[in-house]
Amino acid sequence: MDEVVHLVDLFKNHKTVAVIEVARLNDRQIQEIRKTLRGKAIIRMSKKNLQLIAIEQYKHESKKDNLDDFAGKIPGQSALCFTNIDVFELMNTFNENEWMVAAKPDEITPVDIWVTEGDTGLPTGQVISELNMTLRLPTKIQNDTIWIREDTQTHSAGDYVNVKQAAVLKKLGVAPIKSLIKIHYAWSDGEIIPEEILYMDMEQFQQEIASAYFGARSLALEIGIIDKETIEPLIQKAHREALGILFELPVYFDDMKEEYIRKAVSNASAIKAIVLGEDLQAPTKKEESKKKKPEDDEEEEVGIGGLFGN
Repeated sequence: MDEVVHLVDLFKNHKTVAVIEVARLNDRQIQEIRKTLRGKAIIRMSKKNLQLIAIEQYKHESKKDNLDDFAGKIPGQSALCFTNIDVFELMNTFNENEWMVAAKPDEITPVDIWVTEGDTGLPTGQVISELNMTLRLPTKIQNDTIWIREDTQTHSAGDYVNVKQAAVLKKLGVAPIKSLIKIHYAWSDGEIIPEEILYMDMEQFQQEIASAYFGARSLALEIGIIDKETIEPLIQKAHREALGILFELPVYFDDMKEEYIRKAVSNASAIKAIVLGEDLQAPTKKEESKKKKPEDDEEEEVGIGGLFGN
């Protein structure tokens, strides 16, 4: 039970434990990632029953939350990765250490498989019949080695790779499949972090958040909910609606002279655009502020009337 004691000690000294499946990983990958993580994380491969015993013992000693849930989700042939760094940093480290591996026998290939043109380095002999019969590769003999005459696709994504085909591809050194160490889920100081959170598309998530925000803001404006996000646009909306009502009233307010002028010019411009295909520009506030003299009133009245022609 020395392994259980060692696992419990690892639990005590690390705040985060990630579960990684090792069934599809080779020993070389594990050794390389251990070197990369040296001083940052420890990958411990143990039998599942020992992992479960260690988790149960640590639960009783630490009284930490969610350890039963953590233990219940461990799949077969899994390793525990103990670390004190952020679990997302750990995930990024795994993602940065991508391997290309050979197609597995008796499995479906997730990618197209190609054998490239050139020297295979294999000597002539029985192997040439394996290349021709098993993978239907176009071959030739040159300088006492077997050459592939042209780039040849042996499998399409979704095809089954049998044992003989996998063996020949491996012999040729064909490694078309990306292999990453993937975290199934993690336990971090009492909190379970699922795979869907760890590998979330952050760009899409940000877009969804922004869309939800603008949708909620539009709804709040529509039904008149007042808060710090809606107060300013609601005031602007109320101002526009109030002006619209005032323009419809059969009364004149002297302090709204500029608004009446802009409204009249806008209406005249719309009519002229429809009739003549031309447009007029409403005077800006800066231009109107220059009209200070009393005699300008008469000119403005003439100007507005002139918009409709003589």
